[in-house]
Amino acid sequence: MRTTTLALMTTLPLAALGMGAQAQLIVGNDQSGVATIYHVDVNTGVATPLYSSSTTEAKPWGMAYDPQTNTLYWNNGGTLYSSPFSMSGLTPTNLGSMTYNGGAVNFVGLGFRNGKLLGTRNIATEAVYEIDPVTRQATLIYQYSSAFDFGGVDVDATNGKLYGLSDTGGAGLYEIDTNAQNQFFRAPYPGGETDIDGLATHNGIAYYVTDGPNTTQPNFYVYDINSGALLRTLPSPFTGSGTFSAAAFISEIPAPGAVALLGLAGLVSTRRRRG
Repeated sequence: MRTTTLALMTTLPLAALGMGAQAQLIVGNDQSGVATIYHVDVNTGVATPLYSSSTTEAKPWGMAYDPQTNTLYWNNGGTLYSSPFSMSGLTPTNLGSMTYNGGAVNFVGLGFRNGKLLGTRNIATEAVYEIDPVTRQATLIYQYSSAFDFGGVDVDATNGKLYGLSDTGGAGLYEIDTNAQNQFFRAPYPGGETDIDGLATHNGIAYYVTDGPNTTQPNFYVYDINSGALLRTLPSPFTGSGTFSAAAFISEIPAPGAVALLGLAGLVSTRRRRG
């Protein structure tokens, strides 16, 4: 009977995982007045508000997601924020100021890889930095040519590759290899667009997130990274003009009930081994 119970408890969470939130796009910009961080359904284009405010915690410059802890990170200037991701809304926590070599520093784009944030700057020193999310201390890991302006960056969690959008130096999407200290062109900007600051990538797909407003920049753009082809567009929900925009891709996460079942399964498994 104990074996049957264990088998049941280890299969239930797997089924429950299928009922979790689907992987989707999270976006925001730093428009004046009230700004909103949205969930965008990449299949339907429907945007759902997650958090709105006229203060800086609703106005991201960069954004990244840690799937291991279900933590969404974003920054406004040099201030780093975080929240557990939930479709019921975000609960921002001000983590404090980021630093580099003991001084205050800001970033215009964020990604997440191997337990650390990756950030880029559009003023000296223009580079990719690794940022400890606990201490918020940054370390320069790749200084690229100042001909580039990587305003939007993200890591594709399915392959660990870092990508960036540059408005200059040959506008488009680049793969940034911090080990080889180089970058490689992957896809262009769509016709008529010269300033795109938000980027999310997942499973070989890149989501270009424009600054807004949607009266002049009505679309986000979905590109196939391997072919460099524009696949389709998504409607922008941004009602105001931002200097910066930000995006992250949320991998599929368990529903609350699934999380509880996973914990119960672990408890039963432990007791079974001890028995």
